[in-house]
Amino acid sequence: MVKSLEKLQKEFQKVNPKSFNEWERNKKTLPGGVIKGAYFSSPYPIYISKAEGCKLFDIDDKEYTDFSNHHTAMILGHSHPAVIKAVQEAVNNGLALSAPSILEGKIAHEFIERFPSIEQIRYTNSGTESSITAARMVRAITGKSKIAKFAGNYHGFNDSLEFNLAVSPNSTSNSEFIEPVPAWSGMPQYGEKNIIILPMNDPETVEMIVRENKNELAAIFFDGKPGILDIPIEFTKFLRKLTSELGILFVMDEVISFRSSRTGYQGIADVIPDISIFGKIVGGGMPVGAIGGATKFMNILDNSGPSTGLSQSGTFAGNHVTLAAGLATMQNLTPQVYTHLDQLREKLHNGIVDIFKNYNIPCKVVSKGSIVNTYLTDKPITNFEAASASDKDLWERIMLSLLLKGIYARDGMGFVLSEPMGVKDIDNLLENLTYVINEN
Repeated sequence: MVKSLEKLQKEFQKVNPKSFNEWERNKKTLPGGVIKGAYFSSPYPIYISKAEGCKLFDIDDKEYTDFSNHHTAMILGHSHPAVIKAVQEAVNNGLALSAPSILEGKIAHEFIERFPSIEQIRYTNSGTESSITAARMVRAITGKSKIAKFAGNYHGFNDSLEFNLAVSPNSTSNSEFIEPVPAWSGMPQYGEKNIIILPMNDPETVEMIVRENKNELAAIFFDGKPGILDIPIEFTKFLRKLTSELGILFVMDEVISFRSSRTGYQGIADVIPDISIFGKIVGGGMPVGAIGGATKFMNILDNSGPSTGLSQSGTFAGNHVTLAAGLATMQNLTPQVYTHLDQLREKLHNGIVDIFKNYNIPCKVVSKGSIVNTYLTDKPITNFEAASASDKDLWERIMLSLLLKGIYARDGMGFVLSEPMGVKDIDNLLENLTYVINEN
């Protein structure tokens, strides 16, 4: 059942010689041979030369169905005609304008039309920049220094929030106090004094911790992880009610979860956060981040009058090429697109469940919108501790086997769907999954 990792890696190296040579050459000039850490995957990365629709083409002349979507960003697929046209028109008018463009107001209205929580929007260059800005905003608005986040949740490469990403003995949902654990070396020690770690999907413990720290807490940052964790909607509603009662700001990270519905995860949960963070799909494939909320909160970024004590900027933030791509993407994300993706998701979800059941392999599938994650465990996936119990070694072999069959899903996000996909793409994935489980 499923080839050994050693055998799979040998096959991989045999059919990807050009990618191997490129990686070997790049190791001399790039740390780890890649331009960013997320691009490395064992045994070495595949170098892509072209992307179109839901297909990728590598430098070794192989074709893949893309279930990665550039870390979930390409919900309309690659090279969507409307997005390409919008970008070409923007580029023809210059790459950077040194001043506002009329696209700013247009894309703001797209957000406001979708999200009852948003009256104003501000753009950044990435989801990380948005989370950094939001952290500074909530402290400036409230005059409080501490922020609460959930164990396992990732809010970008951010010294204020990048704690307890991995499950550890000091980071369990069974503990009333979760020790802040910096995700990386090099993070300032003062950060640990200003962060409170909360257990996911444990309302009793969360309420106790939050009430004990209410006088110091500026905000709770939350990502509902639709399609990744099975978090009840009631938990999100509970957080909104608790923060409203205690006068603590509620910040929802929609960087990934915006793709779960036309109104993001906040629409699914029917809650109104104080501030929302965006990225990925709102840039249509261009570098992007955004922060939105009610005017009374967003006013802290208004530098048109007397100083508010806070400023936010960035040389390329909200550049008109990114706005053009993002506007075209949002305009083409119709209700019909979300219905189509949801139908594909349901088919894939049920198919994976059936396959692993047939082979008596413990399996839990979590899916929402256009993301499907598989965990090789019999535990409900209600928090990151449960997710970590999955048989990672077996799943790594399955994913590498699928890659050799032309299924590209390499960034740890499970299977991410895009609008150009059809039933045949889902059938192909399921057929190959069955095949690789039987391989020796």
